[in-house]
Amino acid sequence: MAERANLVFHNKVIDGTAIKRLISRLIDHFGMAYTSHILDQVKTLGFQQATATSISLGIDDLLTIPSKGWLVQDAEQQSLILEKHHRFGNVHAVEKLRQSIEIWYATSEYLRQEMNPNFRMTDPLNPVHIMSFSGARGNASQVHQLVGMRGLMSDPQGQMIDLPIQSNLREGLSLTEYIISCYGARKGVVDTAVRTSDAGYLTRRLVEVVQHIVVRRTDCGTTRGISVSPQKGALPERIFIQTLIGRVLADDIYMGPRCIAIRNQDIGLGLVDRFLTFEPSQYLFEPPLLVGVHLGFVDYVMVGVPLMATWLNWEKL
Repeated sequence: MAERANLVFHNKVIDGTAIKRLISRLIDHFGMAYTSHILDQVKTLGFQQATATSISLGIDDLLTIPSKGWLVQDAEQQSLILEKHHRFGNVHAVEKLRQSIEIWYATSEYLRQEMNPNFRMTDPLNPVHIMSFSGARGNASQVHQLVGMRGLMSDPQGQMIDLPIQSNLREGLSLTEYIISCYGARKGVVDTAVRTSDAGYLTRRLVEVVQHIVVRRTDCGTTRGISVSPQKGALPERIFIQTLIGRVLADDIYMGPRCIAIRNQDIGLGLVDRFLTFEPSQYLFEPPLLVGVHLGFVDYVMVGVPLMATWLNWEKL
């Protein structure tokens, strides 16, 4: 009950990042079983509120950024000055391309930073703002293309084109901008079609190798592990805590005759606090690559499917 008292009531907006931190604290305080019950209630509450809110998307919800006009004009003036220097021989073609890309990239990034304040000041309950910045659907980059500017594109060879798309999807693209934007779209479609068969074939090979193996043991019994010896002042405490959290101990940890942590125990915030208090001289972790248990059908499917998705979406990473 003392741990329950440590959790405070958060009367504020909780987006995707905040809810991850909250779930981590719940697991550390109450364990996995009770946290799963809480998350089930959160899921039900989310469905109810999403149904009651009935968020829909219309073209009038795409609020363009007022400062875009003078930002684009300023970038165009800088590009004209750069073009004059190049024409007079003061700037090499490669340097001109690099500086031009930097000018438009900085303009695009400034517009991206202006999006969130613009939505908050003009319409905090805007559907686009709610969906993207809560983490439910879309991201800042996609909203930036809708209400900011599409920005710099790459050609079929992967080289950046120094002529940016100044328009956004709300305003509409000119003929030249539309042709430039088609480069990446066509390249992505072709690459996806070519790689689908390869990724599917690799996943099938993974499954066929291990589908006859059945895993019944929760502990493989391995005695191997990675030894970590913390040195005072070698790492900041924040980095050291991030290194420990989520690991699994491969051996018991003793401080004199007292056992402060046991083998196969997951390291959470509570155990990290104990380590920082007692400061053991050595930790032995179980890394996934040294675990001796055989992988089964489900394990390889769980690896193969995300691998295929990652391969098909390599352009977006």
